[in-house]
Amino acid sequence: MIRILNENDVDHFIKIRKDSLQLDPKSFGAMPNVKIDREQTIKDLKKKDEENFILGYFENEKLVGILGFIRNHNKKIRHKGYIWGVFVYQEFRGKKIGDRLMQECIERASNLPGLQKILLSVSHISQNALYLYEKLGFEIYGTEPNAMMWEGERIDEIFMQKVIF
Repeated sequence: MIRILNENDVDHFIKIRKDSLQLDPKSFGAMPNVKIDREQTIKDLKKKDEENFILGYFENEKLVGILGFIRNHNKKIRHKGYIWGVFVYQEFRGKKIGDRLMQECIERASNLPGLQKILLSVSHISQNALYLYEKLGFEIYGTEPNAMMWEGERIDEIFMQKVIF
């Protein structure tokens, strides 16, 4: 089941977010040991709306996948939305959970008046994610070589967009 997370999901969200950073540190810019403030996260989840949300995929009431979406309120860049923080636990991969989360996000975003494209970035190491995004119609528009360094390894960041108008 996919639904938008709210303040009642705070503990589940904090757990999966921390796990994503620790289990897959090469895929995210945040540090694996980042402190996530529970009270601030509750406030943030309460403020979510149709233009700024976190989707959660639940299996047997366990949050096993997440995807964030945000649309900037700045008038000059309001035509763009951004996907961030996509993660599915390893043991649930291969079940099309990431695909379903992405499709749900694209559908929701496509219904936002004036939104023309969705942007995301992905580590070059995450080949399965890159394949999924390309399959869903995202196109590469740039790459930042050595965008991150993790334990001596250089990680390129690939920038992708999907035009939806």
